[in-house]
Amino acid sequence: MGELRPHPGGFEADAFTDGRWFMKLWRQQPDSDAGLALTAELAARGIPVPAAERALDGSYTSEHHGRRYALFPFVDGRQGTWNDADAIARAMRAVHEVTDLVLPRTDMDEWCIEVLRDRRDHPWIVDRRDEVMVNVDRLEAVIERARAINVPHVVCHHDLFPHNVLVDRGGRIATLLDWGHAMLAPREHDVFAALCGPDPVRFLRAYGAEGLDLTHLEYARLARSLRDLAVRIYNEVDLQGVNTWGFDGLRRVDADLELSRPFCNR
Repeated sequence: MGELRPHPGGFEADAFTDGRWFMKLWRQQPDSDAGLALTAELAARGIPVPAAERALDGSYTSEHHGRRYALFPFVDGRQGTWNDADAIARAMRAVHEVTDLVLPRTDMDEWCIEVLRDRRDHPWIVDRRDEVMVNVDRLEAVIERARAINVPHVVCHHDLFPHNVLVDRGGRIATLLDWGHAMLAPREHDVFAALCGPDPVRFLRAYGAEGLDLTHLEYARLARSLRDLAVRIYNEVDLQGVNTWGFDGLRRVDADLELSRPFCNR
């Protein structure tokens, strides 16, 4: 490995590259070995995913000064944008068509509920506390309804947004990043990403969406905005994002869901 240079890594990790290898150094809890093993399995099935390298002990992470890290092949490309929605939607559909993978199933337990209840008087949200709690209560009710609905489970990334996509110079998907939260879940738990972009209908058509379950879409869309709010309150970072990712997203939930109705069967 050559000299490592800092590289954007996101909220959960620092990252470095030498142009050949990409090192992800987690700040707290690393991705599970099961999640990292999934990258190799998906790559073997033709999905554009950088496969994590195994350490000498057979695991997918090693330790450096008390922090866990993993190595991946470095993939060059620009970060995706919503202009790449068609390609991202088709890549999402390809992931959902992968079968026979052994993964945990979602339980829809949401850590953001406890975080926001415990921090309802945090100075960043105290003036909108009632609004936050109404949405927390709504999420709990939606989870209860969603758990009672039997829908097919597929391999879900759970954060397949443009920021987790690299695109090559030809406009093709170079790689799909960050598989640490992947599990078997209703496809709506990925497809909701369409509702967060500027043209949800375009994304849903490119995906080939039909027969979606509106309750699971509501769960995924609402939970995302509450998680975006909770992670910023919990870590006390990105005050501006509390509004742009949190409250602005919550304000749009119902309008976004209305756009998805023609693609739903219930």
